[in-house]
Amino acid sequence: MIIIWGNVAFVSVLLMSALLPIFSYYYFEDGVDISLILISTLAIFLQSYWAKQLTYKYVFYKKWLKSRRWLFAFLLKVGPLASLVSASAVLVISILDNKVLTGSFLYTFLSAWSSSLLIATFFVPTMLLRQERDSMVFHVSRKLYILLASFIGAFAILLIIKTSQDEQQLDRAMQFEAEQAEVVSIIQHEIEEVSKKVNSLSALFKASQEVTLNEFNVFSKIILNEHYSIRALEWAPLVNGSQRKTFEEQASELFQQNFIIKERQKGNNLKPSRNREQYAPLFYIYPGEGNEVVLGLDVYSNPKNALSMTSVFHSDEILASAPITLIQDDHTKPGVLFTKAVFKHKEREVTSRELTYEQPKKQHELLGFIVAVVQFDELLQKLDERKNNKVKFMIKDVSVVEPYLLYGKTLTRDNRLHDFSELSVFSRLWRIEFAESQPWFMQSKSLKTWVILIGGTLGGFFFQLMILMMAAYSSELTLQVDSKTRALELAKEQSERSSTAKIQFLRTLNDELRLPLNAIRAFLEQFKRKGINNKQVLGINHASNNIEQLLNTMMDLSDIESGSIPVKSVPFDFYGFIERMELMIKANNLMAGKSVFFLIDKEVPHYINSDELRIQKMLTAFIKSAQQVFNTDNLRLSIKVHAHHKRSATLFFIFSHQDETTAADSDEVLKTISKTDLATYSTSMAMVKEVSQLLQGNISLGMLDSGGGMLSASIRVSITSEEEQRKEQSNSFDQNMDT
Repeated sequence: MIIIWGNVAFVSVLLMSALLPIFSYYYFEDGVDISLILISTLAIFLQSYWAKQLTYKYVFYKKWLKSRRWLFAFLLKVGPLASLVSASAVLVISILDNKVLTGSFLYTFLSAWSSSLLIATFFVPTMLLRQERDSMVFHVSRKLYILLASFIGAFAILLIIKTSQDEQQLDRAMQFEAEQAEVVSIIQHEIEEVSKKVNSLSALFKASQEVTLNEFNVFSKIILNEHYSIRALEWAPLVNGSQRKTFEEQASELFQQNFIIKERQKGNNLKPSRNREQYAPLFYIYPGEGNEVVLGLDVYSNPKNALSMTSVFHSDEILASAPITLIQDDHTKPGVLFTKAVFKHKEREVTSRELTYEQPKKQHELLGFIVAVVQFDELLQKLDERKNNKVKFMIKDVSVVEPYLLYGKTLTRDNRLHDFSELSVFSRLWRIEFAESQPWFMQSKSLKTWVILIGGTLGGFFFQLMILMMAAYSSELTLQVDSKTRALELAKEQSERSSTAKIQFLRTLNDELRLPLNAIRAFLEQFKRKGINNKQVLGINHASNNIEQLLNTMMDLSDIESGSIPVKSVPFDFYGFIERMELMIKANNLMAGKSVFFLIDKEVPHYINSDELRIQKMLTAFIKSAQQVFNTDNLRLSIKVHAHHKRSATLFFIFSHQDETTAADSDEVLKTISKTDLATYSTSMAMVKEVSQLLQGNISLGMLDSGGGMLSASIRVSITSEEEQRKEQSNSFDQNMDT
């Protein structure tokens, strides 16, 4: 933005960087981290002025799209190089925001770098191009094409990356939900296993008149498995207050130690139980080792806020206690008591003679309580420490207003997916809170994610580069054309000055040469009056005529070069013109002992529109030049035509040897002449070339495969229409009648 709009945009962004957190703090009650704001502001400041410094000469002097080399350098600096600042700032902000120092930060760095690069690559050139006012270089259609192509490219890249990001987040959410469901399922399964053990032990006491300690230990050992979370299985029989002493004596004899009924005090201290009507002391405990301290503990003395024994008595199901600190433990791991009341069975007979049992809810029918001491820490710790585990969890008992922590620590939720599941555990409500173990930017990414990120970034950069390269190439061509045009204009001016000087020189030379030529002719006239007409006088007269013809040719050339001679395009009888030329040339050549054979193609039109006088001068000079080039007095002139569209045609005048036997004599000379400019051969040849080019044609000299040469000249003419032919024929007829 500072590259495009300058310091105003920069100040606006800085103000918004400060105002947005304040607005968020007051209206959304969102926390404001001053350090992050400062880092963001410094990053904006650094990237803005670094990018401007890198691209100043390209933008200020409007060089960025003048050539492909400058364009590539501009995009490289405004995109990949300048984006390193924003990528580094995002990485630092992410580390501070997530409060982590270790892990893989490469994806975060590259994704921030990619975003900044693509935005700069597509946004900056299109905005600069939109502001470009040079319509001679950048036409509106070309601008629209580039802007539209850039928009489509940016939208496509954004869609690909957005789709990839959505897919990543969907995979992330699905994996999080799967691990969450797995943890809940394992905990539920473990609770069900504990329930089975308690119900099995309860069935034993219901089905037996009396269960001995040995029977209890054997049965408990069978149903208890070391892989489960049960710390101990306990049996607490119901003991009346009147039978307390007798019960303690029998138990002391059974265990060979002093057995007394104890109760729990504050701080998990134990002391002999007070006198009550009923007791439920822990009598059988498996395993006994390590649990001796709780032997004789009255379960009625358990904290009521943890477990109400009245509720256990009135319930047909197992009831779980709140997490409590076990007396026999080291006070670091909370335990849960799964307790079930065991009643006597009453048998009654029904019509189907089937035995059914009911559980009476009378105090005298109560046999005692089955207690399972459960600690889930080992199981939960294994779940929490699994390899490639991406989810952390914490379990709380939320059955009451103030929840009890059962497992785990307070979870960090910042920049992490989090959720909770509620689990009903025998009249208790457990809440399992889940959160990702690592924030998203530190999590490992799939190969597909890396490919899309890197491929999308490079693809977007090179797509925009290719689009702009076309414009840069067009700009290069425009600059080259302008440069060539200026060079041609300078060359034209120089040529015009040179041509003007040459024409002026020729005219001056012509005037100066005509003075002595006229003097010579005056002397010749005096000789003729005196009767002196010998061979020498005739030779001087012939030489003066040649000089005059040469001077006339020079003047014609100077007039053609100066452009002072207009080219006419009037209809005339071309066949009649050729006949007149043939007669005149034969008359002139007969005296010199030379001959020219005219051969006109039948496709040549009878009437053409052109400048008859110019064609006559060209043919006259052309015949003279051909006789000099071929070094022969016998020539053949072939006249052919090539028709174009819209009555346009090209006439070809082709000279060759009339006698092929003499053609080989001049081959070497012709090969030498064909490699040079024919206009330099003679004044007459220069005259032919000038007139031919004046009439939109040219001259050439070629060698035939059979030997000999072929000298040709061409002119552009128009084929006379039928209406113009009739008019021209009518005028000719009228002139002949007047004559």
